[in-house]
Amino acid sequence: MTNSFSIFMNKQFQNIAISHFNTTLSMCLLVPILPVFLKNSGISETQIGIIMGATAMSALIIRPWIGFQVDNKGSRPIILFGQILLIVSTVGYWWATSFLAFVMLRLLYGIGQAFYGTGAVTFASSIGTGETNSNSIAMYTLTTMLGLGLSMSIAQVAFDHFGFNALVGISVVLIVIAFSVMKWRSHPIRLATKNVTRTPFIDVLKSNIVFASTLCQFAASFSFSAILTFIPLAAIDKGVNFYSLFFIAFAISVVFSRVFVQKINHMLGLVNAIVYSSITMLFSILLLLITISPVILIISGIFFGLGFGIVYPTLVLLLVERINQTNRGTALGIMIAAGDIGNALSAAILGGVAEHLGYFVLFSMTALLLAFCTYYFQVILARSDE
Repeated sequence: MTNSFSIFMNKQFQNIAISHFNTTLSMCLLVPILPVFLKNSGISETQIGIIMGATAMSALIIRPWIGFQVDNKGSRPIILFGQILLIVSTVGYWWATSFLAFVMLRLLYGIGQAFYGTGAVTFASSIGTGETNSNSIAMYTLTTMLGLGLSMSIAQVAFDHFGFNALVGISVVLIVIAFSVMKWRSHPIRLATKNVTRTPFIDVLKSNIVFASTLCQFAASFSFSAILTFIPLAAIDKGVNFYSLFFIAFAISVVFSRVFVQKINHMLGLVNAIVYSSITMLFSILLLLITISPVILIISGIFFGLGFGIVYPTLVLLLVERINQTNRGTALGIMIAAGDIGNALSAAILGGVAEHLGYFVLFSMTALLLAFCTYYFQVILARSDE
């Protein structure tokens, strides 16, 4: 435990940790509130879906190209540019009144998220080598969960007491703080070196390690989006109104798992840690097929949090160890884009499944996809290691 937290003594990690916590807190603060605000403003459910989905679509389209820019220009300028876009698009909420205006702001916000997210994870994965690098990735992802958990906890209270405009102001201030830390306290980390030939984008995309990691990240994000979107509806359908039991259990276990992710990786190895954590998520979903009760929600939330907390940082570390440093940003951008696709497709596809076939079929399809992708992740890497 002490070794894991020792990375906080590194000034560069302090910068990205403070910046990332504030940016994540800002980005997630409006997520549960914006649909409510839009609904109260007279915007229909269909239009709200389009507005909320616009962010994932724009992020998905541009993220692989951003990964290429990270390799060429370094992660720090990409982070700063992304944070500027996040500030501009968030400030726009103060004046937006129409459906089209909100769509445009969310599209811009998605581009900002893509720039920031790709740059930030590459920055964190480039601090030190060996043990230091592993600590950096593990603790970086921990700050994600801390920012996410805090924002979800205070969003509704802040909205009820201060209103939407004040919440937008708080969000802007948080990103400005994050930008200031990266601008005036950090220094650049260049990934690519001179006189080193970079691998073409298509070759990076087709490499076994990138393809396998992308497949696994897609399944994890698809499952995550499915669970977070439809657990409340499925629970209410079964007469369990306090569906937050799942989310409370998930939040606790995901933070716990990310604190210990480095030790788990050492014990199991990166590939096995990813496989076993995916199976843990799969077990969580299978529990929901038995029944949905308060006890099942708690147990399922614990197992899903434990698995999800390990998958992403371990996938990042796997790519960092096996991909040439000059192509690291490109590889990470491709993998994160797969997560965007999983998030976007999950809600789009499973909404119709839930409406016409029910939640049992919905969770069954999610479990099958996760099992299929986990199996082929292992098969692909096993073949490449032969």
